Amino acid sequence: VDFFRKPGIWLAILFIVLFRAGEGQIQTIGPLFLREARGAGGLGLSTDEVGLLYGTVGTGAFLVGSVLGGYFTSWLGLKRAMLALILAMNLPNVVFYFLSATAPSSLAVIGAALGVEMFGYGFGFVGVILFIMQVVAPGRYTTAHYALGTGVMQLGLVLFKTLSGDIQTALGYERFFLWVLLCAIPVIVVSRFLTIGAKHESAPAPQPAEA
Repeated sequence: VDFFRKPGIWLAILFIVLFRAGEGQIQTIGPLFLREARGAGGLGLSTDEVGLLYGTVGTGAFLVGSVLGGYFTSWLGLKRAMLALILAMNLPNVVFYFLSATAPSSLAVIGAALGVEMFGYGFGFVGVILFIMQVVAPGRYTTAHYALGTGVMQLGLVLFKTLSGDIQTALGYERFFLWVLLCAIPVIVVSRFLTIGAKHESAPAPQPAEA
């Protein structure tokens, strides 16, 4: 109950839910698009090729993005860094729209694009974690409130994953990824109304964590 009495908590909850809206949809539809036959609008990759790209380029890019995102936020402060973190989190949306619009056949081009995707996730994910740690969780029950904050984050992720299939079926791949691009707008708008005080302006760089 104390959690829901925090000043500005409902706006914070809305921000947390929306932060990973694009990611949730990309996580569900992205791998399907990569493996879908080219005649059906996909890239026609094999499961082994997708696994290889994500397991090598993707993993390395995610780790680099996580470290740089942490240091970037520590240097600039959470409030001033937030817009850049949100944009980075939605960089994968641009990547998949590019892939769906151009349908490249080169594995090197696709691999580079997926590297950009995972770098964006790693860099941007720092934003929501630090927001929960430094803005939502502090108080009498810090650990419990951090757990509630991350629970809300996962709830939002599951919600958008659940909706993504029906949306993609209705729109097709290219228009679906355009839709996901537009999903970045609400969280950017909400972020402008958040209260992130001076005490959040300096943040330690978190260790890389799986999104």
